[in-house]
Amino acid sequence: MGYSTIQMVKERLGIPETNTEYDQVLENKIEAADSLIDNRLKRYTKVPLENPPKIIAEISADLAAALFREDQAPPNESNVFRGRAEKALEAYIRETYLHIGFTKTG
Repeated sequence: MGYSTIQMVKERLGIPETNTEYDQVLENKIEAADSLIDNRLKRYTKVPLENPPKIIAEISADLAAALFREDQAPPNESNVFRGRAEKALEAYIRETYLHIGFTKTG
């Protein structure tokens, strides 16, 4: 199971919960988003996270929405979801791992 849910991504994209047309695509985008998150976090902790905090679910949903929009939108469209997710992930890493002296694992 991913860090976020299809419903969380649909809410961001304005897709009605009852519309299942994009469910498989959104599931794939969640998987890709979680891989991006894990790739960033593996330097600091074991991934995938066993009990991810809510902020990781929110970051996953934003990244999944961003990946979906990037596939669907015209070139060069501004993507608020990606920017928000990247800032939140950086803040999470900084506040969770860097301020208490965690270093690279492995």
